[in-house]
Amino acid sequence: MTSKTIAQIRNDAAASLSPQRQQQWEQFLTPMPVAEQAVSLFTLTDEPVRILDLGSGSGILSAVTAKQSARGSSVVAIEQDADLARASASSLRQVCDNVEVINKSVFDVLLDARFDRVILNPPYKKISPTVIATSSGGVKVTNLYTAFLVMAIQALDEGGECVAIIPRSWMNGDYFKDFRKWMLNECCLDALAVYGSRQEHFKDMGILQEIMLVKVSKRPQTKKVIVYADATPAEPLEQQSHEPVALKALLMGSDRIVRIQQQDPRLSEFKTMADQGLWVSTGKLVWFRNRDVLSNVEEPDGHPLYWSDNQNGMVTVHPVKCDREQWVTDKADARNVVLPAGSYCLVNRFSSKEQRHRIYASYLHSNVEFVADNKLNYVHQGTSRQTVPLGDKEARGLTLWLSSSIVDEWYRQVSGSTQVNATDLRQMPCPSKTQLASLADSLPIDNTVSQSRIDETIGRLFSWVQAS
Repeated sequence: MTSKTIAQIRNDAAASLSPQRQQQWEQFLTPMPVAEQAVSLFTLTDEPVRILDLGSGSGILSAVTAKQSARGSSVVAIEQDADLARASASSLRQVCDNVEVINKSVFDVLLDARFDRVILNPPYKKISPTVIATSSGGVKVTNLYTAFLVMAIQALDEGGECVAIIPRSWMNGDYFKDFRKWMLNECCLDALAVYGSRQEHFKDMGILQEIMLVKVSKRPQTKKVIVYADATPAEPLEQQSHEPVALKALLMGSDRIVRIQQQDPRLSEFKTMADQGLWVSTGKLVWFRNRDVLSNVEEPDGHPLYWSDNQNGMVTVHPVKCDREQWVTDKADARNVVLPAGSYCLVNRFSSKEQRHRIYASYLHSNVEFVADNKLNYVHQGTSRQTVPLGDKEARGLTLWLSSSIVDEWYRQVSGSTQVNATDLRQMPCPSKTQLASLADSLPIDNTVSQSRIDETIGRLFSWVQAS
C-alpha cells in the first residue's frame, strides 16, 4: 500500500474527531507532510529497529517510520482512544508485520528502555504540576506533552533516537524549567525545526500555537545542534535552510532557556537585565479576586489602577475611558498590591500576533502610590520581595531599549508564546543604568518617534556599524 492510504486514514480520523474532544485534550493529528519531515530526522540504518509511538492517533508517525526502516523492524503503538487505536492498527499493518497496538493510556503502560526509535505528537493540554519518577530523580511537568516526552526519553535504549512534534513553549519560561534541565542532562539535543507559520502545518485542525520538531538521542551531547529556524511543511526538511549551531550559543542562564538561533553578536557586550540590577515583577492585583476594592471614581486615600488599557504607545496614561475601573479604594492597602510612587517601565504580559512588537513597553512616572494589574509586568531596581522605583532617566531609556527592533528580534528567538513572562525578560541583554540614562538623553519618550529613529539612535549610541 502507498503512503496515500495511510494519509487517508489520518484524514478520516481527523474529520471524525469531535471539536470537543480536540479542544479538551488539545489533540492534533499529524498530517502527512509533517510526519515525513519528523521521520526524516532519524538517522538512516540498515538494521531493524524497535519503534515506539506514544499516543499514536491514526498511527501515521510510526507507520511512516516503519515504512522507511529495515525489514524486521517492529512497532509498539499506544493509544487510549479505541477508534484511533483501530486506525493505528490499520495504518501500521500495511507497512510492518510485527505490530502491537495497546489501547490504554500511556501512563498505564510499563515501558522498558529498549526502543531504538520513539516518535510522538502528544496532546498539548496543561495539567496541574506533577512529578514523574525517573532513574535520575523526579521531574516536574506542567503539560501533557512534556509528560509524554519524559516517558519517551526514558523508553530509549542506549543510542536510541526520539523525535517529537510539540509546541515551542518548553524552551523558555519558569513552568518548563525543571523539564528543560532534566532533558538536557538526560540526552543529546540533536535538532530543532521551528515552523514559521502558526497555521500552515496543521491546516485542518485549527491550531494556532508555534509548533516545532525536536530530536534527542540517548548518547553524550554533541557540540553542535542542527537548527531549522523557519521550517515549512511545503518541502522536504533536508532541502530547507539550516545550520549547525553550538549548543552553548543556544542556552541561556541557569534556567537553561533554549534559543532558536545564536544571539546577535551586537548584544554580547551587555549583561542580562537581572545582572544590571533591574528586576522584573508581575503586577500584584488579580482583579477577579479583588473586585471589592475596584472603583470607577477616585476615593479619598485610594490609588490609581493601571491596566494594559492605560498603555498608549511608549507612554502610560491615567485615567482612560475603558471598561475597567481606574482606581482602587483604601482597602487595597491591606492586600500587598500597592507599589511605591516613582518611575517604572511597564511591559504587557500578553501580545497578539497582529502587534508589530512582541514586547509592548511604556514609561510610567507616578507621583503617588499605585496598583498594577496582574497582566502587566513592571521593571524596577529592587528584588522579588521589595519594589524600588527606577531613576526617571533609566525608566525612559529602558522603555526605548525594549521598543527597539533588535530587542524584538531577540525575544522572538527566545519565545514562541504570545505571553511575555518576567523570567525571560530578566535574561534579556540590557545596557547599564548609565547607558540607559544616556539613551533617554538622546531621544524623548514620545509617540511621534518612529521605529527607525529609535533603532538609529541606539545604533549610534553603541557604535554599531548598522542600526537594527
